[in-house]
Amino acid sequence: MNRLIYCSQATHGLLPEELVSLLEIARRNNKQRGLSGMLLYSSQSFLQLIEGNEVQLEVTYRAIQRDKRHTNLRLLINHAVSERMFPDWTMGFEDVNDEQLALELEGFTPAIEYPLVNSNLVTNSVIAETLLRLYSKNRER
Repeated sequence: MNRLIYCSQATHGLLPEELVSLLEIARRNNKQRGLSGMLLYSSQSFLQLIEGNEVQLEVTYRAIQRDKRHTNLRLLINHAVSERMFPDWTMGFEDVNDEQLALELEGFTPAIEYPLVNSNLVTNSVIAETLLRLYSKNRER
């Protein structure tokens, strides 16, 4: 089993109904492919973790790369894992605001100054995985 984490920037501010549609499609596809994960959205930034079979992850990530709703896609983590971080969620979701992140992640800087797609995440993927791990422990879906 593998885990993949990427970040990207939305090409425009997504309306709530656009996010709902995106999630419905992701959940349906992930269920069919045996994948699970979590999507965080904040200030037009995405941070997503997907986990499951390596081949199915590759198929899914290629589709994500072609999606025109986002740009500046950066692969942060792609490695084998022994267990899922989000075993019960085909795709968890959180529309995160700065106040919420500041409470949950020590040393958090507001998205306007340090968006989820900030290039520093590429060199420090531990930050991305730590943030997602907080959601796996503190949220029920």
